[in-house]
Amino acid sequence: MGCPPPRFREVTGVAVNYEVVTELVEIEEVPEKLPESPWHSAIVDELKDKLTTHLVSKPEAVIIRDIYFQHKGKRYAPDIAIILKGAPPLARIGIIYHVPEDGPLPDAIVEVAVHAKALGEAISEKADFYAELQVKDYLVVEAFPEKPICLWFGHPVLGERPTLISEARSETLGIVVRAKWQTVRMFDFEGNEILSPSEALERERAKRQELERKIAELEQLLAQRSMIKMANEKQ
Repeated sequence: MGCPPPRFREVTGVAVNYEVVTELVEIEEVPEKLPESPWHSAIVDELKDKLTTHLVSKPEAVIIRDIYFQHKGKRYAPDIAIILKGAPPLARIGIIYHVPEDGPLPDAIVEVAVHAKALGEAISEKADFYAELQVKDYLVVEAFPEKPICLWFGHPVLGERPTLISEARSETLGIVVRAKWQTVRMFDFEGNEILSPSEALERERAKRQELERKIAELEQLLAQRSMIKMANEKQ
């Protein structure tokens, strides 16, 4: 069934007037979220795609992008929040997610900071808020434009703020995260790299091109040998 039509009444001999029935609801004021830079958005999307690939075997896991989590009068909108089990259906998740009224707390949080102010907030007041939420794993990706990416990682549930590290190992998600220049790489605990769909497609394309190159070289070599053999037979 679609949306119900508005109620109406007919005024005989004149026209049809429509009475739209509205329901007054209390709307919770939401702070305006600043627009993202394309660089920030691209990194967050890539991380979300990789996490989606990794968690495909966990159908109950939910990855949430850019909604406010509220707890005890405070609210922040992390770039990525992961709830492994018990999350409400996405259709029931609004702009603000009240913990614990709307569902379980996030198991892991990822923030991407593309300037100093965002980094400072991510490793201080946001970290304190996620500690109040009892988040298990918290990854901050420091991705300043034209600089090498750095990783910050901690366990808010233990009262930790994230610290600068060379490699983040999340037991909660079963991943290892490393930075390589301006890219973030993820691996499972067996050492297999976790690729986003676009990365997987690009690598398959590169493999196919390399195979085609080798086949072309082999065909050229066989043709040359065939010509040499024919020339020797004529002598």
